[in-house]
Amino acid sequence: MPIERIYFEDQNFVLTLIYGKLTNSELSNHVLEMNSEYSGIEGVREVADCRYINDVSELSGRGLLTSAELEEGSSRVVHGKGAIVVASEHIYGLARMYAAIASRIRDDSRVFYSMGEALQWMEVEPIQDKIQAEISEEAYRTRGLEL
Repeated sequence: MPIERIYFEDQNFVLTLIYGKLTNSELSNHVLEMNSEYSGIEGVREVADCRYINDVSELSGRGLLTSAELEEGSSRVVHGKGAIVVASEHIYGLARMYAAIASRIRDDSRVFYSMGEALQWMEVEPIQDKIQAEISEEAYRTRGLEL
């Protein structure tokens, strides 16, 4: 399962693209990599685009909670916000489990069905066009995802 992170340094904003299959170990590794890559940086805002996850057969509630707890103690979550954008009710439920723990660690963490609403909540208007270019269906097709 691919996970791609795009950091917009001037906005202290990370766009995370998660698509295909997501497993417990991949999610944990992602969180640990985020903690390492943004060590020493506070107030990181992140939107995780999970609209194209299509297999969570190896993702469990315990795995989600463990991964969310890995955020604790990382500088990036101090004054940080996180948004998870999903396309299905099943993924929404899993994302809510993660967000419930993460919102106790970050300033706030929410789940959205609408990318537009998530980006508005994140207040990233200056880079809106750049973000839209990364999350367009064409961009995902370029990454090899069949929509």
